[in-house]
Amino acid sequence: MRAGRPSAAVPRRVDARRNREAILRAADEAFSEDADVVLDEVARRAGLGRATVYRHFPDRTALALAVAAHHLAEFKNLVRGNESFRELLRLVLAMQARRRPLVRLFRELPVRSQVQYTQALISLLRPAFERAQREGSVRADLEPADLALLFEMHEAALAAGPAERLVRVFLDGLAGARD
Repeated sequence: MRAGRPSAAVPRRVDARRNREAILRAADEAFSEDADVVLDEVARRAGLGRATVYRHFPDRTALALAVAAHHLAEFKNLVRGNESFRELLRLVLAMQARRRPLVRLFRELPVRSQVQYTQALISLLRPAFERAQREGSVRADLEPADLALLFEMHEAALAAGPAERLVRVFLDGLAGARD
């Protein structure tokens, strides 16, 4: 069997994994403040050298994709519980609101990457969405794909200013009219 180069997504050495985690934490923090963060700033925040960061991530886009993948993995672990669809959606919308610079950077990614991550998020929400529909707490005429439009509407509302009230309207609107 031929030994291949370990994937950048799953470093094998303990120190490489630790460095990658430190870089992702520092990048997430930096991206929560400013979308135009440079990798040198991430290296400084992580307490690592530039070369270490560039070995893991060749550019800001690769780092942003890794941060997004990290958040998706964390969300996937959360979804394994029995949280209600409403609560899970509230968490997603709150994250979208708290991570404005990261969302702006995400929106600069190639459309294919944006669609891929949006679809991955919708796939994670799908079981809770469908359970909520069966229980009658989400309108029967909605489809999981409609969540992408909801995320876009939320993004537009956030760009205009605080959107806490709109989140309540979204969540109540998903339930539809009560008879």
